[in-house]
Amino acid sequence: MPRTKKKDGVEQIVAKAFAHPLRVQILIILNERVASPNLLAQELDQSLNLVAYHVRVLEKYDCIELVDTKQRRGATEHFYRATRRQFLTDSEWARMPEVLRPGIATAIIKSMFEDIEEAAAAGTLEEVDDVHVSRTPMVVDQQGWSDVAALLGETLDRVLEIQAESGERLANGKETGIVSKVQMLHFKSPDRDSADAKTEAAVSE
Repeated sequence: MPRTKKKDGVEQIVAKAFAHPLRVQILIILNERVASPNLLAQELDQSLNLVAYHVRVLEKYDCIELVDTKQRRGATEHFYRATRRQFLTDSEWARMPEVLRPGIATAIIKSMFEDIEEAAAAGTLEEVDDVHVSRTPMVVDQQGWSDVAALLGETLDRVLEIQAESGERLANGKETGIVSKVQMLHFKSPDRDSADAKTEAAVSE
């Protein structure tokens, strides 16, 4: 029982921390680099007061930490980095109120598209020979859906292990690191017949 209560407490905290799409966007940025609310506000095109509020919420729930301060024009600018990754576990997502899910998913997918557009514009998307880009439409049963979800979860765990292993080798050697991003999506697609029927209904109105 105590372990269950602790787990519930952690997931409730995560749900509160992720309860606003802007907080997800902030966490995505702070996972990649250190930034201040002022820098975040400029990048996200949001008011400083709004961004500062959400930064305080993330700090309250231990998703970010203060790493530096600098004096700017008589004021102190605070710099933060993420202590938690910007994704949710399956269990955390299942406990997330349904009303919050669209905003969170949209914030993450928006960042994914921005990553791809940036790489395409810079010419790095096709620069290496073993880049992986795939799209795989499928029809699966419930067991198949669960198997794919589990496989992607295991893949993510291994990706993070590879990142840690690479970090150790880079720290002990002279090789220059390769900045890379792994994007994974697995989602339910609308039934084609239902989608066509909705389109025909909209056209006939």
